[in-house]
Formats: sequence, structure tokens, C-alpha cells
Amino acid sequence: MDQPDDEYHSPDEAIAAFRQLSKEEQRNLVGSARACLAGSGFATPNELISEAYVRIAEGRRKWRTSKTFIQFLKGVVRSLASDGDFLPEERKLVRRNKGSAIVTSEHLDTITIEEDDGELAEKIRNEQVLSSLEARFSGDEEMELLLMGIRENLIGKDLQEAIGVDAKRLEALRTRLNRELKKLAAEFGAKEGQS
Repeated sequence: MDQPDDEYHSPDEAIAAFRQLSKEEQRNLVGSARACLAGSGFATPNELISEAYVRIAEGRRKWRTSKTFIQFLKGVVRSLASDGDFLPEERKLVRRNKGSAIVTSEHLDTITIEEDDGELAEKIRNEQVLSSLEARFSGDEEMELLLMGIRENLIGKDLQEAIGVDAKRLEALRTRLNRELKKLAAEFGAKEGQS
């Protein structure tokens, strides 16, 4: 709850600070947003950042003078990520069926923070690896559940419960997954060496 003596920056000051973020601060913000969204499946880091921008510009999220802008912005991003309802239902359907959709506002231009080419290449490589693993383990229910659990950042007992196995069986599944990852790493390394 706000204290009567709390002081806030205006939405215009907050947007000016947003536009003055350095490239490094932008990359760190994208990384923080990605971590907040881990496994949610509905939004991208840029969608989350865009929604934070919209809410700040409209004055729905206020920047206390006692906080740095980065502290405030990361707090808004964390809050939105845990909310889960910041995208309307139809936006979620667009996200599922037609790929990524950027959060928009009729009143404001959306700011998208660009990701490095290196990050994009890493995303593509990770997606290729994941697709290859899914293809290799197609029809193997335990391995499919393991991959799903890993995607949702489950560990330990939570992962065991999701798969429905004991600790010893989980270790065997992980060993099998690691063998496949080593094979894939060798294959991808060979492909990159040829290009």
C-alpha cells in the first residue's frame, strides 16, 4: 500500500528514462524478462516489455523516486509475468496458432528491444536441438515427459512426480538424455565445421 509521503516520477519521465536505456541495459532487461517467463508459453520477453511500457505510459504503474528506473522496470516486468492475465484471451490464441504477436496499444507506439544476432542464432540452434530430441524420443512416453518437464524448468521431486518415476529411474532417463545430447552436439559441431 502506498504511503502518503511516497513521491513518484511522472509517466513522461518514466518513458524518457525507458527510451534512454543503454544497449547493455536493454539486453539485461530482455534476459530478465526471459527468466520471468520461463516455460509460460504465451508471451515473449518483448511482449512482456511492451506491456510494461504501455502500463507505465498510461500511468497504471508508477515509478517511485526512491527506486532507480531499472529496479522499477524489472519489478513491473516480474509482476506482469507472474500475473499471467496481461494478454487478453484472443492474443493468447494468436500467439499459439500464428506465432509471436506483439502487444499493441492504439494510443502508443510499441517499443521493441532488439536482440543480438548471437542470441537469435542461439535460439535457432536450441530449437533445432529440441526438435531433434523430440523426434528421437517420439513415442517414448517417459522421455517425452522428461523433455516437457525440463521445458517447464521442473527439477528434483517435481520432475519425478511429473514423469511418474522414482529417483533411480529419473537418473537413468537423464543419463539417456545426456547421451543423446552428446550425439547431437557432435552432429551440430560437424555441420558447423562444414559450413
